[in-house]
Amino acid sequence: MKFNEFYISNSEGKSNCIIRSLCKIFNGKYDYVYNELCAIAKELNCDSFNDIEVFETYMKRRNTSSIEYGKDIRIKDLNLESGKYLVFCWDKNEFYHMVSIIDNVVYDKDDRSLELYTITIYKENELIKK
Repeated sequence: MKFNEFYISNSEGKSNCIIRSLCKIFNGKYDYVYNELCAIAKELNCDSFNDIEVFETYMKRRNTSSIEYGKDIRIKDLNLESGKYLVFCWDKNEFYHMVSIIDNVVYDKDDRSLELYTITIYKENELIKK
């Protein structure tokens, strides 16, 4: 697994890993993704755009779903086929995080995420071309 620094923020310089990862995978603008997540949170009566149900709904609407891969695997040890992935991960303590992976390259603000453990892996499904 390779690493490439990626950082995007709102106009005030604030950044969130979920929004950052979604922006990278779906080529979105930070404020637009944030506003969409907030609208979904309101629609689902969730407390925050960070709720799992919210970001999973956002991804589902963009043809992205969880895949079977295994749990407790460090990001650096993943060997995913080519494609676009989002990985919900943690440090096995209280720190939860999300990273984007495109063609086996991790995109995040720094490489410490390589040491985190997977919880759920989501893959962008290819649309059927007619």
